[in-house]
Amino acid sequence: MYYLTNIRSLLTTKNFKGWGRKKTGRFAVWCHKIFGGTLNLQEDGFIRSLGLGVDGSPSFSLVEDDVGIYYDATVPSRLENILNSYDFSSDLLLLKDARKAIELIKQYHISKYNNAPDISEDFFVNENEKRVLVIAQTAGDTSLEYGMLDSFTTEDMIRSAIEENPDAKVYIKIHPDVLSGKKVSDIDPSTIDKRCTIITENVNSISLLKHFTKVYTKTSQMGFEALLVGCECVCFGMPFYAGWGITTDKSKCERRIRTLSVEEVFAAAYILYTRYYNPYTNKPSDIFDTIETISKLKKENTIDNKAYFFGFSRWKHGFIRPFFSEYDPKYICFINPILSTHLKLALKKGLGQDSQIYFWGRKSFPEIEKFAEENGIKIFRVEDGFIRSVGLGSDLTQPYSQVIDKRGIYFDPTQESDLENLLQNYDFDNDKELLQRASALKEEIVKNKISKYNSDAVKALNFPKDKTVALVTGQVEDDASIRFGANGMTNLELLQTVKKKYPDRYIIFKPHPDVLSGNRVGNIPQEEALNYCDEIVSDISMASVLEAVDEVHTLTSLTGFEGLVYGKKVYTYGMPFYAGWGLTIDERNCERRTRVLTLEQLIAATYLRYPRYISPKTKKLCEAEDVIKELKEQKDALESSVLLRIKFKFYSYLSRISQKLLSLVA
Repeated sequence: MYYLTNIRSLLTTKNFKGWGRKKTGRFAVWCHKIFGGTLNLQEDGFIRSLGLGVDGSPSFSLVEDDVGIYYDATVPSRLENILNSYDFSSDLLLLKDARKAIELIKQYHISKYNNAPDISEDFFVNENEKRVLVIAQTAGDTSLEYGMLDSFTTEDMIRSAIEENPDAKVYIKIHPDVLSGKKVSDIDPSTIDKRCTIITENVNSISLLKHFTKVYTKTSQMGFEALLVGCECVCFGMPFYAGWGITTDKSKCERRIRTLSVEEVFAAAYILYTRYYNPYTNKPSDIFDTIETISKLKKENTIDNKAYFFGFSRWKHGFIRPFFSEYDPKYICFINPILSTHLKLALKKGLGQDSQIYFWGRKSFPEIEKFAEENGIKIFRVEDGFIRSVGLGSDLTQPYSQVIDKRGIYFDPTQESDLENLLQNYDFDNDKELLQRASALKEEIVKNKISKYNSDAVKALNFPKDKTVALVTGQVEDDASIRFGANGMTNLELLQTVKKKYPDRYIIFKPHPDVLSGNRVGNIPQEEALNYCDEIVSDISMASVLEAVDEVHTLTSLTGFEGLVYGKKVYTYGMPFYAGWGLTIDERNCERRTRVLTLEQLIAATYLRYPRYISPKTKKLCEAEDVIKELKEQKDALESSVLLRIKFKFYSYLSRISQKLLSLVA
């Protein structure tokens, strides 16, 4: 009955959709011919996903065609009509976007699939040889069936490549779906001419194509990617980019009557013809958001590599996995020091040169670090991000952001971190969109009173109007940011210093919530603290306090950064990541930090470029804006429901008990 109802609805609306030239597409075409109405054929876009489609990797793009479909050259398509008729000369903004997108594709090596690593620098032994690439495809590919090949075979293509380029070495690239074992190649490797070299490694196509001057293809999209990096392209079939004067064509399509540039064909196919959707934010997007998101998700190695995690307490094992969605879960390995020494157990489980190593925070594992250095294995450090959760980390609350740093870690100024590198070197002037996002994000954070933990009550505070109100932030005294960034200075010493230097200030002291909860070290007895401050505030959101004060005094606390976001004057007594850029008044100096930044630039790097985020609802990767929206919903629900607040406090209490039990077996 269900199917009959849907068929009746379909025939009533006469809006027929299907997938390309597959069964559903052919059925949609048949229905359209019989019943009339509208026809819409769909296919994956040209920048599809992080991983392979056959592995279920979520798609970023889709093409919809009410005329045909782009890879079927036997009949017109909407893309072909755009290429034949669009007035590119009057749309300079479109061509500017096309050129910008092409440069980003070349810079970040963005292809249709993006799970493969870049080709190694020493792959080609002879740097001076001239190289020609023949691109093999998968057997039964519909683009071959409808690509007007005129009976050309891959063997014909290889023969032409050899004969037409006697001074070049000919390489043959096997399709990634074949390498993954999901599909069969359109050529039998055993029949390939011995003068050719087969590339069987699964490598990123853009990185590979940069080593060639000429490619041969039937209908592969890789042929167009070759044009993007400046290669000459010979087409034996009629892919969407052939017939426009940018390729050498062995076949001919009489309908294609214009001479176009590579930028114009790109603009038509990748921008005008394609729809983009971000599967991690669940929002419509565009080509730039797609390139940026995929470039952030890409790793230096393939997703088949094993990832070894050291120093991650047991409760972190569950929450950390969504942040590393590029890895198959079976390749994520947490090393438990109880069972054995770290190195012995890691080697037993397969730690090798193709592995990735992750340390929690600034924890030290000398035997692992030595092994990694000797074997050329890169070590990454992981920490909570700057917009974390509703609830304390020490209460074992699920975090929604993490930072993954290959140079150091942001709170350790003794060495450069990825964040410091971004702040020192990123070309913000050529990324106006990022700065616009940063400005909008700042407004959302202030409007929604978002902080790192977001668990305390929002409350209006009234401090004296006739004095400068200075907030002094307490921290966890055994925290790594204090040890590495503040020379072990204590909360009491900070209070005493501020009182001595600024005796005319009305000083507010806010202890760290982890210290107040009894989870961490750093408590100052109230009667002693009041000798150096005028008021102590607790159980009040940091956003409420920041709105009410004039300035922030801190060792290395994130509150100093949040103070800048709220437009406050900030004094630092250690060397936090946001100090040394001309935005704060600093007691210490970091000679590596020589740049003067704007607040928007600092926000762009810190909130948008450096961390990874997951959605509180879906636990899938997303952007900072999505986390802020969902955290606001969580906060509103918590504040409006007595039952939820009781439940939240109860689970916090249970978490503290669990943490104490876990510490006994750690």
